Amino acid sequence: MARSPKEAIVIIIDVGSSIVSDGIDVKPDFLLRAIQCVSMIIKRKIFSESKDEIALVLLGTEHTENNLDYDHIVVPFSLTLASWELLQYVENDLKESKIRADWLDAVVVGMDLLKEHSQAKLFAEKKIVLFTDLKSNVTDDKVDIIIECMKKEDYNLIVIGPDTNINIKAEDDVDMDDTNITNGTDKLKSKIELAGSHLLNKILNEVGGVICNFDEAVPQLMYFQKKNIRSQPWNIVMDIGPEIKIPVVGYKKISRAKLPTWKQTSSSEKGIRVESERIYTRQDENQTSVDPEDVISGYSYGNTLVPMSDIDKISMSYKSGPKCLSILGFTKSSNVPRYLLIGEGCMHFTAQKNDSNAASALSSLINAMKDLDMYAISRKVYRDNTATRLGVLFPKIASYECLVFAELPYSEDMRQFVFPPILTDKNKPSQEQLDAIDSLIDNMDLTAVKNEFGEQTEVLKPKSTFNPYLQHAYHSLAHRALNPDAPLPPVKEEILKLLRSVFEDKPGYKLAIKQVEKCNKTFSLYSDVDAVNDKPIQEATDLKKVTMESLMESKIVEVGSVKPVEDFKFLIEQSQPFVEVCSQMQKVITNVVFEKDPSIYNDWIPKFRENLVERGRMPFWKRIVDGKLGLISSDESEISCVNEADATSFLEYNEPMQEEEAAPVEDDMDEDDL
Repeated sequence: MARSPKEAIVIIIDVGSSIVSDGIDVKPDFLLRAIQCVSMIIKRKIFSESKDEIALVLLGTEHTENNLDYDHIVVPFSLTLASWELLQYVENDLKESKIRADWLDAVVVGMDLLKEHSQAKLFAEKKIVLFTDLKSNVTDDKVDIIIECMKKEDYNLIVIGPDTNINIKAEDDVDMDDTNITNGTDKLKSKIELAGSHLLNKILNEVGGVICNFDEAVPQLMYFQKKNIRSQPWNIVMDIGPEIKIPVVGYKKISRAKLPTWKQTSSSEKGIRVESERIYTRQDENQTSVDPEDVISGYSYGNTLVPMSDIDKISMSYKSGPKCLSILGFTKSSNVPRYLLIGEGCMHFTAQKNDSNAASALSSLINAMKDLDMYAISRKVYRDNTATRLGVLFPKIASYECLVFAELPYSEDMRQFVFPPILTDKNKPSQEQLDAIDSLIDNMDLTAVKNEFGEQTEVLKPKSTFNPYLQHAYHSLAHRALNPDAPLPPVKEEILKLLRSVFEDKPGYKLAIKQVEKCNKTFSLYSDVDAVNDKPIQEATDLKKVTMESLMESKIVEVGSVKPVEDFKFLIEQSQPFVEVCSQMQKVITNVVFEKDPSIYNDWIPKFRENLVERGRMPFWKRIVDGKLGLISSDESEISCVNEADATSFLEYNEPMQEEEAAPVEDDMDEDDL
């Protein structure tokens, strides 16, 4: 996989006191929220295994430590990969001071760091992220030089603060043009804030930076992202028969995100990895050790082990030939239902770069398949002699033209199920029930959900919906890395939000649910568990009186379906009423034939008919025909797959012609023969 371009990020945090000389107090949790944002930035970089480098600059410290010797500015971490050490420092070692320093000087220090390290390393982007409340005095005599330098070096400036709004109002300057504009919290700003905001406005307008407050930044940083890697191109010549060949390149578009594999470590000596050692022994009393060279693989079939040596494995392995992407044929899209698409992801195929002939040919193929609503069944071999993949190529024309490859199953991969019909005369829904479900579906439309701004948007898009399992796992790992002895934290609220329905607070959805509950009299979506379990509690059994004989003893009170013949004989021996026992046996037989799965009887009766013919017992078959005891049709059982016509034709059986007249057979069969 090709690496993504890496970035250089300088994070500047204002740790100066939030109380300035004029006594106006900004939000007291400014530093805490800044630490929260910076921590999430670092965690995201760690878990995504990013190659981006981060530097940390502190503004408003009691001492000075930077290359330019600007007062009250410290650089504890120069540009380096995100690490747990950096995260530990941010979360545990940052303390608020009573010093106010010039935030523009800190920006210059950050620019110097980027300049120094970008000479030896290549960065795709260079960013400066400034966390400040704009409460300190700022010197703007060299602001034009700073702006020109930022433009020349292509630095991006991102400013995050408590109540960031450029259009603000001075509390003691009522003659300004923006006297009716505040910072969004109805709190007037001081002259210091006003001067800093206007200076920041000038810089951002020139360099094209970004400014936002904590409420806007935190939602964008609260979720972890997977490792960002660029898909490795797969260059192949796609062939359609022996004559048509189109050079294409494929990129893996979708693949399942997984947590890193667990490593074995020592529980007594934390952080020390351990290695496993495998020993082979015989299954005998002495547990005799076996040399690994004397061990071969084998398949177990019952009690028999079929050994297969390495040479045998090579001989039995399938040779798929050279890598290829061959179109076997075309079919209508309706012949490839979505449930047939399998595999771990899909690939997008486009024409190879700088090949105009391939681009023209592939474009013609894609548009023709789109117009004719056709898919291409194809054979893909990724490397020489690797497993052959059967798949489908379907056209996609959006922002670019491509063929999308998805894997298809082989016959051995498929499962065939036969289910009874859902709709029957007994459970056919009424029009009122259908209308209620229609209303419920309409109120659960994911494409028409209003956001916090009252705009209709589509929610739960796969590309913007995070996996709550992975998110909680990353939060737990980060917590354990920083707090080795502390218990794992509960699930965060923002993760629980991913599990909640987006329609919980929608009035139309609640009304539709009530309507469904009202119409559905036979089955409730939300059953009353207490009512179901509200049964009298049986008296506890005295365990002292329980014996092995009593546990093994089975009490027979009626003819059951497991051993009906034994039950019948037992009840007769117990002097139970003969008529009642016979009635129970008749009920069991009726249930087996009609109320249970009729396919068992339907599979058996044709074989029984053939057996009667072979033995020359056609008179008994005539008795079955007279009693209409043939196949069970769908009219007799709702789950039967045999229609009435097939059941009737089954009884209309003609005895095959015999070369010699068979000897007459007495009609002396009874029910025991059946």
